[in-house]
Amino acid sequence: MSTIARRRPLHVIAASLTALVLLSAVPAFADRYDDRYDHHRRGGYNDEYIFVATRSLSEADVHPAAKVPLFPITFILDLVALPVEVIAGLF
Repeated sequence: MSTIARRRPLHVIAASLTALVLLSAVPAFADRYDDRYDHHRRGGYNDEYIFVATRSLSEADVHPAAKVPLFPITFILDLVALPVEVIAGLF
C-alpha cells in the first residue's frame, strides 16, 4: 500500500500542472480569434494551431522561473496533438 500512497501525490501534481498549462492557453486564444478568422477568410493555411500551447506559454506574462518546468509539458502535449493541429490549420 505504501507504493500506492506515494504515487497519488505525483498524479495530483501532474494533473494540476496539466490544468495550469491548459488554462494559461485560454487568454491567448481569445486575443487572436479575430486574426485567425480574417486569415481564414482570405484562404491559405493557418499555422496558428501548430505548437499553440508552447507558443502561448512563451508569450504568457508569467515569471520565467515558472515557465521553465512547464515547457517540457507543453512540448509533449503539442507533439501528441500535432496531427490534430496540422489538420485544424486547414479549416
